[in-house]
Amino acid sequence: MGANILKSVAFVVPIAGLAVLMAMGEPTEDETCPGNIAFEKSRQLVEERPEIVDVAWGDLRWIDDCRFLMAGSADINTDKGLDRRDFELVVAFDRQLSRWRQVSFSISQ
Repeated sequence: MGANILKSVAFVVPIAGLAVLMAMGEPTEDETCPGNIAFEKSRQLVEERPEIVDVAWGDLRWIDDCRFLMAGSADINTDKGLDRRDFELVVAFDRQLSRWRQVSFSISQ
């Protein structure tokens, strides 16, 4: 009976360790600022602006360590109707707060 318990423990412990590792993730240097999450955060920040009706997404460019520039064009609701303008949004990962933040947002005139 004791051998069966040891076999069970020897089988369960590595699986439990793998489950914990999968749940927590293993941080690596190159995954601290993934571009796909920066893209989603950029989309969220642009779509939260009430004057923007529609967006044509451009490209996402890595500026430096954890800064990304999103460019594109947006349909802006103005007094004279819709106006299409180019925009640029810079987002950066704040390591101290562990969250993305907007650095700058500009719309061409």
